[in-house]
Amino acid sequence: MADLASLIQLLGAGSVGAVVTQYVSAGPERRRARATAREAMATLEQAHWAHGRDNEWPQLRTAVHAFESAAMAAGVPREVSGWYVKTRVAIYLESRREWDRHPDPEFGGGVSTTYMDAFSGATELVHQALWHPQRSRFTWRPRLRKSKERTRAAVADAPSILRDLEDRPAAL
Repeated sequence: MADLASLIQLLGAGSVGAVVTQYVSAGPERRRARATAREAMATLEQAHWAHGRDNEWPQLRTAVHAFESAAMAAGVPREVSGWYVKTRVAIYLESRREWDRHPDPEFGGGVSTTYMDAFSGATELVHQALWHPQRSRFTWRPRLRKSKERTRAAVADAPSILRDLEDRPAAL
């Protein structure tokens, strides 16, 4: 009976040790994954502005794919990263429409601050998921719902942006 108790203690200690070791050793790797996702976000933020060039859409697609891969590796919920991508694509399409109307290198391609403020909720969701992954695990669904409601209310007078948000798949 003493051998059985010793065996159970040994297995229990080994299991706890394996879990703790896995969690502690994965910390730096998770931090690197979150930093990579943040860098991919910055690249996507640059790519969603139109400048009147022909290669903008492929650059945006490349930035979207890089962000989605990095976000998945960093543990960002798929719905959150998908909403963020949809808002960035909508910003690009609106920026491109504005550029086509006013092809000015200095002021062309701008998007109304009303829309940009509404779209910032998607960025905040991704930041929360990256920098507070444990805390955001329980709060991202209500925040995502509020972000979508806020964005839809802000773009109600701009059906082209709203249509772009609703019709676009998360992946391009």
